Amino acid sequence: MPQVLTQASTSTTAQQADVQLPINPFTALQVHFGMLLGVDDLETLEGYPRGKLRLHNAWLHGAGVVWGLGIDIQEERGELQVNPGLALDASGHELHLDTPSCVNLGAWYAAHKDDPGFVPEITDTGVKFDAHVVIRFKACLTRPVPSISEPCEGATQNVAFSRAQETVELFLRPNLAPPRAVPYHRLRLLFGLDDPRQDDGTPVQEDLDIIAERDSIRALPPDEQPKQLLAAFRRYAALDSAELQPASGPEGASTLFPALDPNELVLADVKGILLNETSTGWVLATPLPVIDSQVRPSHVATSTIQELLCAGLRGAPADAGGPRVIASSVTLAEKTLTFTTTKPVERLSLTDETIFLSYFSPETGWAELKLAVPPESLGEGGTAVSLELDGAPPAGALVRLVVRGTGPQTVLGVGPSYLPLAGGESGPPGTASQGHDFSHQFTLTQARS
Repeated sequence: MPQVLTQASTSTTAQQADVQLPINPFTALQVHFGMLLGVDDLETLEGYPRGKLRLHNAWLHGAGVVWGLGIDIQEERGELQVNPGLALDASGHELHLDTPSCVNLGAWYAAHKDDPGFVPEITDTGVKFDAHVVIRFKACLTRPVPSISEPCEGATQNVAFSRAQETVELFLRPNLAPPRAVPYHRLRLLFGLDDPRQDDGTPVQEDLDIIAERDSIRALPPDEQPKQLLAAFRRYAALDSAELQPASGPEGASTLFPALDPNELVLADVKGILLNETSTGWVLATPLPVIDSQVRPSHVATSTIQELLCAGLRGAPADAGGPRVIASSVTLAEKTLTFTTTKPVERLSLTDETIFLSYFSPETGWAELKLAVPPESLGEGGTAVSLELDGAPPAGALVRLVVRGTGPQTVLGVGPSYLPLAGGESGPPGTASQGHDFSHQFTLTQARS
């Protein structure tokens, strides 16, 4: 087995054999006056709260580091050091390391260079390889006390341990950590955190449907999105949680937790360990390895999550009030282009640099139509724009109009503010210095869009 870095037990009398602590989260001790208590009763008494806590940790929090457990390289000693900290594993154990724990990288390599699946890179002076650090739960017996071996043997005594010390084991494993599996795939896909599953190279249809629903929600007006997103969240959370199952024990036996014991929590990848071979053994060389802790899962305190969620209540920024083009007003008749804006625009801002009209023909491709001259005046209080063109597109052509609200020259609202065009009626907010382009596409046979 890989070398243990250091066990965190502080007891010099701890027995290192595995200890199975009682857990029975659904059976509580029911006491009454004069009740005779035995070992089984006391195990039920302590196993009930322990089982409840582990169920809560495993299913509602999951595996992850709570605090600490940082990893350093001690260059002068050639050691990898794991610092104190607290974590939870996948079966709900609390993993507490109370003292720094180290392993000599040269000694570790000498012991594990022939492990199956471990193929280090050979260098001119030694070897180069990757590894990863894991932590797992261990309970040890400690504090021996005199004990009567059998209740009917009178004064015959023996010694038994009176405490179970919860501690941890740390291991350095060859190669980088394997990818971490995470639950709630549908929810993660809804929020854009997962890619769709593949079936023989083809995306699964259910996942494509979730992506389509996500895109349709994003296309809704901002004030309609939260309710639709909540409805989708509830639906997919129900489907995902229904698929969650406890891990199967030996021969398919039912368990209570999402993972079996023992299970390991990855703390970090250790990339690019360089060792030189010397007459006294393997020695850590430079450059030093890179510690990548991003592969570990981490728990964020609930109070912090509450505050982070406030960022989601920002709302849309206020619109500066620039004019917008009404899409349904766009008309092209012969050589005259007309459209209406929601607010008056400056006549001299309507130029070939701010208004682009082009058409597409399957025979000739794209062609651009220029404005003949800026309009002499604007009707209906400066909102009715009528522009003469230097030509006309052929019948049936696909016509595209772009009115600029961005770039070095834009269509402007009237002074003194001269706000840039904010785009179309339902577009995003514009600012006092940055508007949005209005784009509109239609066929020439349409009198209006």
